[in-house]
Amino acid sequence: MDFSEFAAVKQRVMGESFPSAGDDLDGMAIDFDAYLWHSPLIKEVSVRRTGDTNNLITATCQAVLGCSMVELAAELERVWLRDLRYSSFEAHVITAGERGVHLDAVTQIAPDGFYVTASVLAETAQSATGETT
Repeated sequence: MDFSEFAAVKQRVMGESFPSAGDDLDGMAIDFDAYLWHSPLIKEVSVRRTGDTNNLITATCQAVLGCSMVELAAELERVWLRDLRYSSFEAHVITAGERGVHLDAVTQIAPDGFYVTASVLAETAQSATGETT
């Protein structure tokens, strides 16, 4: 799925449903923190709720030294699909930039239930010489 397709799907879900809130959203933020920290390819994690329905949860993390962008992208996708998404519906897109990988996602708990939108930015580690790995 490319970014424009993802954006259209995300807008459709947001228009047809309502955002997660309260304890449900708190629980999802806790899950993001726990599962990202649990990854052997990630060494630092920061998760917060934003209050913005377009991006209810945002996370930033740092990859371990030696982790490639391809490995990092695959790991973010694995964590999202296996551990974080709701089983009813999900859509996501992964983009890579000069210094990291970005996962944008939306998931819905049930066809008529609430949704969660999220963004994870994972930066690749830099060696002591300043080279990105």
